[in-house]
This record gives sequence, C-alpha cells and structure tokens, in this order.
Amino acid sequence: MKKQVLATVIAMIPALGFAKVSDFNDLITENVKVQNELHSTVKHNVEEAREGVAAADVRERIVVVENSGVSYNAPTKKDLLAFKKEKRSHRASEEKQFERLANEINSLEE
Repeated sequence: MKKQVLATVIAMIPALGFAKVSDFNDLITENVKVQNELHSTVKHNVEEAREGVAAADVRERIVVVENSGVSYNAPTKKDLLAFKKEKRSHRASEEKQFERLANEINSLEE
C-alpha cells in the first residue's frame, strides 16, 4: 500500500510542476496584456493632456506704449560682461578720446 501511495505521489509531482508552469505562462501572458493596455491608456492620457495644455496655453500679448516720448536710461556697468583681461587693458579708442576732448572744449566755450 505504501508503495502505491508513494508511486502515485511521485507520478503527480511532475504533473503538478507542469500545472504550475502552465499557470505561470498564463500569468505572464495576462501580465503582458495588462501592461500593453496600461501603456496605451497612459499614452492616450498624455496625448490628451498635451492637447489640453496646448489649447489652454494661448496667451494674450499686452503692449504698453507711452505717448510722452520720454526715455528712461538705466545706468549699467560696462565691466559686467567683460573678460578680466579686457578690464585690465581697456583703453578708449582715439576716435572716442578726440570726441570727448571736443565735447569738453565745446562745453567750456558755452
């Protein structure tokens, strides 16, 4: 009797293993299907969101214009974007120097 039970159990072990493998393959197949559905759903949602943002992102341009003709000058530093070498060896051109001299002479005559 023990031998028959043992033979039956030994014969069922490979059958159970095969059943587990077929269940595992079904599980993998089902998982792949669900992943594909999820991927297509996410892709569809992303496309809808992009279309919604693109449609809602239309901005109006507002231009402010003054009729007074007054200009506003803000002081800036020329050294702000200059290289260190340019800062050390900066020298105004001769044309600019003559222009400054002429402006000083004109301002003294007035």
